[in-house]
Amino acid sequence: MVFVINSDEFKIASSCVSSRLGESKITLKGFPTFYSTHGKYICPINLWINYLVNVKKSKNINSNIRAIKRYWSFLENNNLIWDDFPRDKSLKPTYRFRNDNLLKAVKKGELCASTASNYMLHVIKFYEWAGHEQLIKISEHSKPFEYEYVNINNYGMMSHINRFFVVRTTDLKIKTPNRGDKQSLNPLSENELSSFIKKLKKSNEEFKIHQLLQLQSGLRVSEACTFPLSAVIPPPYERKYLDVNIGPHNGVKTKYGKKRTIEVPSSLMHRMYLYSISEYRLKKKDKDQVHLSSDPLLLNQSGRPITTDGIQRHFHRFRIKLRNDENIIFNHRTHDLRSTYATFKLASLLKYIEPSDAMTLLMGWLGHKDEKTTWKYLRYLNKDKIHQNAISMLDSIMDDALIC
Repeated sequence: MVFVINSDEFKIASSCVSSRLGESKITLKGFPTFYSTHGKYICPINLWINYLVNVKKSKNINSNIRAIKRYWSFLENNNLIWDDFPRDKSLKPTYRFRNDNLLKAVKKGELCASTASNYMLHVIKFYEWAGHEQLIKISEHSKPFEYEYVNINNYGMMSHINRFFVVRTTDLKIKTPNRGDKQSLNPLSENELSSFIKKLKKSNEEFKIHQLLQLQSGLRVSEACTFPLSAVIPPPYERKYLDVNIGPHNGVKTKYGKKRTIEVPSSLMHRMYLYSISEYRLKKKDKDQVHLSSDPLLLNQSGRPITTDGIQRHFHRFRIKLRNDENIIFNHRTHDLRSTYATFKLASLLKYIEPSDAMTLLMGWLGHKDEKTTWKYLRYLNKDKIHQNAISMLDSIMDDALIC
């Protein structure tokens, strides 16, 4: 199994970068460093990661790391050599990874088609970089993939002159489903929600609160991860919902850095308050020596703030266990909890106020920048009628979830 260690900053002779800089030393950023199962330094990957971090100055390489780690682990597990390309496509390591690993994972529901496509793209980019740097020799009889050219319809202003344009791609591409408004929204049904909550009650408190923030307040994954400790208060029992301001001012990573007001059910606020003052959380906080300007509520086992990647990994394991234990088909992402909140909330609002007013309220709670994004929920409801007592049904299931 390939493993990764984050390296510290390091210095190299500036002449390694340019002969014009002389023999002084320059400092480069540390980067995730790959080692094989037997502790061997994996040079080609590490040169590529160094290129992304210190040459290309990529801001986020998390997806690159996950993709190449999965690929290299596949190579090791199947005794494949990364730069050996037999003439038969089915024997090339790149095609085997696509067919035997990624596509099978998509078919089993372990990986989204879009994620598999993204991973494949990162592997392709790695090989293109390796070819450019002459780390591999590419010839007609020895190459990692084939290039092909496809025509894309042109819907721009000059489409009457040029009806399409040509794009270069490879025959390793993984097709992703073309999702319309209805398909792009995938809220949980009543039965799915009941099974989800039943299993969620057995999860750790951090994951439980995170998922409920998405499901009951419509937060994005990163927003729930950074929900601030300062916003947690003992809720007044006479109120069913509390208004909470979130944004960069209190450490919440909202999209576009936008400040907004959300609704938090009093029952969820009460759970968060009990968690915030619990000895369980205080002990974890003591492990962390770094003091942040805006403390997030939810902490991992090391006392550090939980991360989006950590939640996604946890949700992946949770989803598999849910499928196995409840014997149901559950093809949802954690982001679908936000869609569930939005569709049930909108269905409830439409019983009392005009659609335009309901959409304005929902747009504010969800933090949408473009009203077109919010209107797709209304179009979804027009196609798939939600339970008449939508929000009361949602609250009923949530109340059951919040019983300690």
